[in-house]
Amino acid sequence: MRYSIFRMQWEFAGIALSPIRVHFDRTARSWHDRNRIRIQGFKRPTVLLKNTRKVIDMSYNKRGFTLIELLIVVAIIGILAAIAVPNFMNARVKAKVARAYSDIRAIAMANEMYRMDNGFYPTESEDYPYERGWMEAGIFRLTTPVAYLSSIPADPFTPSTEKMDHVGPRVYEIGTGKRGVKNVAYCIFTVGPDGSENGIESNNPFFGPQRGGQNTTYASSNGLVSTGDIYWYGGDCSVAQNLVVDGRIYKGTCPPTFTN
Repeated sequence: MRYSIFRMQWEFAGIALSPIRVHFDRTARSWHDRNRIRIQGFKRPTVLLKNTRKVIDMSYNKRGFTLIELLIVVAIIGILAAIAVPNFMNARVKAKVARAYSDIRAIAMANEMYRMDNGFYPTESEDYPYERGWMEAGIFRLTTPVAYLSSIPADPFTPSTEKMDHVGPRVYEIGTGKRGVKNVAYCIFTVGPDGSENGIESNNPFFGPQRGGQNTTYASSNGLVSTGDIYWYGGDCSVAQNLVVDGRIYKGTCPPTFTN
C-alpha cells in the first residue's frame, strides 16, 4: 500500500518550484525497500533516499572531468600550440620578405622614371628621412613635386627597439653612386629579417667591402631569419670599384638583384 504523507514547497534562488509529494513505499518486502522514499513532482529527475544514503539519478547531472583528463587536454593544446605558433611566425616573416621585394622594386621603378625626367637619380636617403635634411632624404623627391610614388613605403623590418625613438617610420635606405657630382647609380635596401645593419653601407654602397664583405645578402636558404640585407642595385654600375659583397669583388658591375 502506498500513500502520501506530506507535501513540500521547494524554493531555489528565490524562485518557488512546483510542489512535490513524498511517498513511502510500503509494498516492498524487505526492510530496506520499505524505507525507500520516492519523490514525485519533477518531470526529469528521480531522487531516492535509501537508509540514510542518497542515491541520485538525474539526467542533467553530468560527470565532471578528472584531473588526468584535464592534463591530457592541456598537453594536447600545448603540442598544437608548439606546432602552430612557429608556423605562424614563419608565415609572417615570409610575408614581410615578399612585401620588401615588392616595395624595393616599386622604388627602383620610380627611380628610373625620375632619371628619365631629370637626367640623374635622387640623392641618398637614410632610414629615418623625416629627421634628416633634404640632401639625406632623397626618397621625398619621388613623391613631390611629381608623384613617382603614391606614398613612401615603410620598412617592414623595423627593429621593435627603434619604433618609439624616432619621428616618423623607418623607410628603405637608398645609397648612390656618383660620376662627378651626378648620381648615376643607386642601391635600395632593407636590413632584412634579422633587423641588424650587417649588409650594405648606405654612405658608399659602390666601393669597398660592405659590412666586412661576408654574408651581405639575405637568403632564406640560410635560415628564414638570417643575416644579410635585401637590396636592389640599379643604374650605371661602372662606378662600382672593388665592391666586395658576400666575399666576391665587383669592378664595374653590380651584385645581382634579389638573389634569394
